[in-house]
Amino acid sequence: MKGKGGAPGTYFLLNTKAKIPAIGLGTWQSGGDLCVEAVKRALAEGYRHIDCAHLYGNEVEVGEAIAEAFSGSLKREDVFLTSKLYCTMNSLNKIENSVRVSLKNLGVTYLDLYLMHWPENSAFGDATDPPSNSGNEHRQFLNRLKKAWKAMEGLVELDLVRAIGVSNFGVQQIKELLKFAKIVPAVNQVELHPFWRQDELVKFCQSKGIHVSAHTPLGVPTSGPAPADSGSGGEDEPGTPRLSFRRSRSVHGPMLNLSVVAEIADRHKKTPEQVILRWGLQRGTSVLPCSLKPDRIRKNTDIFNWSLSDDELKYLNQIEPQVCLFGNNPLYNLSNSGFMPGSGPLQSVREMEDDVESNS
Repeated sequence: MKGKGGAPGTYFLLNTKAKIPAIGLGTWQSGGDLCVEAVKRALAEGYRHIDCAHLYGNEVEVGEAIAEAFSGSLKREDVFLTSKLYCTMNSLNKIENSVRVSLKNLGVTYLDLYLMHWPENSAFGDATDPPSNSGNEHRQFLNRLKKAWKAMEGLVELDLVRAIGVSNFGVQQIKELLKFAKIVPAVNQVELHPFWRQDELVKFCQSKGIHVSAHTPLGVPTSGPAPADSGSGGEDEPGTPRLSFRRSRSVHGPMLNLSVVAEIADRHKKTPEQVILRWGLQRGTSVLPCSLKPDRIRKNTDIFNWSLSDDELKYLNQIEPQVCLFGNNPLYNLSNSGFMPGSGPLQSVREMEDDVESNS
């Protein structure tokens, strides 16, 4: 982990030699004017990575915010932009068009990082729960993955994206990908926090030179409209779904109030959120907290110029049980087929609504 001008801790080096900022703003569950203001605030507070996805339905709003920033002192090369591919079985030949849609919505000519959003594609709209399948379907999955990754590699050759990677991939799925990939993924973006450390996955990725980035390390915003409420969304492919989930579970309840986290926070005169984000950095992972609140956006950046002790890291690395907030199954605990069993890393809309109703 290195920093601008020699200051430690502000970015990581990817296998492409590009620098990915150590902290970025996650934009899942962010829409409308609140999204615009959150991105503008984050850039003003020094964030230099904005994490997007076509499925979030808010790339136009993100584009509006960064356009205003670029009209000021910031330049395009100052901001690291990530977006993600939503790939259906009927759109493998339209991957170039998909990235061009994101570029148009964001108002830029290239992306710093483009990720395959999920390891399996879906003919329908949910894209959250790839089915558990048998041998023949596994071969079909691998064939689709090969075609999709080859098209992703083509985006680099076209200079539409500077780096490509994956999101929500487990160990077995990455092993399968590496068998035929000409370009090794630069990043695997997955759920990571002390309640869901994914130690095996992190260690494996790092051994292959794949940087691991933590999406929703503090859960997701607990208020504000979903992307579907924003009234925009930009250009789209016919029939493309949107992720318009109800607010899902957050780590704030069980983890931020955990005594070991609170004690460490008190010792350093930091917030529990800052402790958890700092833990992520010291593992060698970048972090992408989601927030719509200006004060929290600002406070989340105070994770440099101090560190957790070896003992503190040890305590945080011993938290049990391990709980995946957005599903019930470890992404790396896969069958030999490489498919995610049962539910995926995000709950379906119906399951989330059930959670909300049962906890209200």
